[in-house]
Amino acid sequence: MDNGSELIDVGAQAERTAMAWQRTGIGVMAVGALVVRWSVTEHFSVWPGIVLAVLGGFATLVLVPRRYRRVLMTVRAGHTPLSRYLVPGAALFMVLVVVAVGAGVGIELMNL
Repeated sequence: MDNGSELIDVGAQAERTAMAWQRTGIGVMAVGALVVRWSVTEHFSVWPGIVLAVLGGFATLVLVPRRYRRVLMTVRAGHTPLSRYLVPGAALFMVLVVVAVGAGVGIELMNL
C-alpha cells in the first residue's frame, strides 16, 4: 500500500540539482565574458573576467557531474542529499570571488 511518501522518480532531485548548478555555472561564464568585453573596451585588465569564466567552466564541466553522481547515489540509498558544508562553502566561495573581482576592478580604476 502506497501512502504517498515514496518518490515517483528517484533521480529527479539529482537532475534538478545538476541543472540548477549548470545554469549557475553558465551564468558565471557569461558574466565573466561580459567583464572581459567591458575590460577590453575600457582598457582595464581582463584577468577578473577570465577568472570568472574559467571558474564557471570548471564548475560546469567538473564539479556538477561529480555532485550529480553523489546526489543520485545518496537519493537512491534513501538518504537526504543535503550537505551541511555545501551551502556555506558555496556562499563563502562566491563572496571570495566577488571580493577578488571587485578588488581587481578597484585597483585598475585607481591606476587611471
